[in-house]
Amino acid sequence: MRGAKDFLRILLRLTILATLLLYACSDNQADYPQRQMPETFKKNPAAVSAGHELFRDKCASCHGKPSEGRFERAEFFNPPAPDFTDARYREADPAYLYWRIETGKTVEPYRSQGSVMPAWGAHLSEEQVWQIVAYLQARAH
Repeated sequence: MRGAKDFLRILLRLTILATLLLYACSDNQADYPQRQMPETFKKNPAAVSAGHELFRDKCASCHGKPSEGRFERAEFFNPPAPDFTDARYREADPAYLYWRIETGKTVEPYRSQGSVMPAWGAHLSEEQVWQIVAYLQARAH
């Protein structure tokens, strides 16, 4: 009887440990700086329009639909590049979206997951990144 209890205790501990390790390794654990999206960008038609133009120029080749100029090679990205039409992006933390655009594949967990996303922080102004964020949130259905 004691052997069975010990076995169950060990099994429970291993299950808890495995769960914690899986949670810690998930891509939901990105550590990004908190920042506030300026009010002037939130649901502002001019910011969304500017973000749309930037998206078409800088992002659509990987994140767009085929009708938006998505490259065929984007179909082979692993992990795949989202097209941001999923409703979850409407509610995504703007600070997270800003950070992903700014840092791309250069940070964990994305570097070790094989992301091909370039870091746009050195190529776009803060205003331009916020415009893209505004567009991404408007793009989501």
